[in-house]
Amino acid sequence: MKKFSLGLGLFLTVVLVVTIFAGCAAAPKAEAPKQTNVTFRLINLGDASGPYAVTIGPQLDGAKDYAAWANSTNYLPGVTLDIRSYDHGMKAESAVALYKEAVTGTPTPVITNGGLWSDVAPTLGGFAKQNKIPIIDATALRAAVIPPGWFFGYQPSYEGQVGAYVNWIVDNWKADSNIPWIKTHYQNRKPRLALVSWDIALGHANESAEAKCYAISKGVEWVGAEYVPLTVGDVTPQLTRLKDKVDFIYIGMFGSAWQAVLKKAAELGMRDQFIDVGTSYFSPPEIAKFTPDLVNNNGCLAIFEGDWNKYPKYLSDAQAKTKYPKEFGSYAVGWFWGDLATEALRQTINRVGIDKVTGQTVYDTLCAGGITKFKPMIACNTISWANNSSKVKMDGGDSVTIHIVSGYDKSIAAADTYTVYINTPEVSIPALLPGGKDVPAGCK
Repeated sequence: MKKFSLGLGLFLTVVLVVTIFAGCAAAPKAEAPKQTNVTFRLINLGDASGPYAVTIGPQLDGAKDYAAWANSTNYLPGVTLDIRSYDHGMKAESAVALYKEAVTGTPTPVITNGGLWSDVAPTLGGFAKQNKIPIIDATALRAAVIPPGWFFGYQPSYEGQVGAYVNWIVDNWKADSNIPWIKTHYQNRKPRLALVSWDIALGHANESAEAKCYAISKGVEWVGAEYVPLTVGDVTPQLTRLKDKVDFIYIGMFGSAWQAVLKKAAELGMRDQFIDVGTSYFSPPEIAKFTPDLVNNNGCLAIFEGDWNKYPKYLSDAQAKTKYPKEFGSYAVGWFWGDLATEALRQTINRVGIDKVTGQTVYDTLCAGGITKFKPMIACNTISWANNSSKVKMDGGDSVTIHIVSGYDKSIAAADTYTVYINTPEVSIPALLPGGKDVPAGCK
């Protein structure tokens, strides 16, 4: 076991927010040619006042603070980053109107995000093509990245994340497992997996077909997919269908929503029946903060640093000046997004020159593989994008690291020490989007 301090994760979003989970360092950046007095505007839309403001609001603030830091340190030499945030409050009409307002402002933006909201991401992806301004966002929803276009998701595909979780289950489902819950609950039968997700995170039920086929092909029993609304209400029917029938749950929602599910599971006497692992924007530290009695055997498919004390000092110092405690690592996700967008600009400058940077040239750089195995600050995984005749890859995350909370004691947490994670090796993402090489033959 290894200990990590309480500090959150995201994203994402499905939105893609989300939040921060595994421990890794940022890669050094190559300097762009020096020139002064050039301003590039970047647009960041998200929910700062609606149902997921607790998770997304910190990301918007983090991106703005990242810009201030980058400008003060000349992080991208000769360039001033103008990162502007817009609050759509999880209202589709607001997200569309604010996007249109943002892209008509001056100077013309060269990058936007997709609203940190899967429900609106495909719509904004279409607008991105019209306006010739690429999107860099958390979601890897298939409707946003297939067919390939102007939308670049930095998470692995949701289907691929389910596949990575399946691989982890298969590797660890054994009598002598080093996962305490599995060692106690193991039976000589197939492990049982269910999906519990927003009704948008993996699309509709028929859109999880590749993940289902992959699980079955690996010897995992697919119990089914249970969908809940974006604003989670009573989930008794969904959980009742899973009671005594599931060992592992894949979570497709923010931690602030999953808490309601866990509370109901405890009421139904189900909490000890399963290990629950969330998508890469998920945050076990957030679960630990708000439902400390229910956090053990909760985990995440991590793409972010999980230990606040291991952040770059300039970032942890910046967060210490905010209202966000260490558990809310989603603030740092704003820095992650800013660093990734900056690298897209850096590579575009290197490719075409600083005076030719536009949304179109940034897009061309991304499609040409300008982001390949890049690790933004506070990231654990690398990101690669490509969209050309030989390779199409618009869901950026190349891998995840799966961490499970075990042996958590809320009295220790109260002393501001550590959340206990069981570390697992980095897990590659199977190619499970439609037509992917790892989709079982029967599903193709």
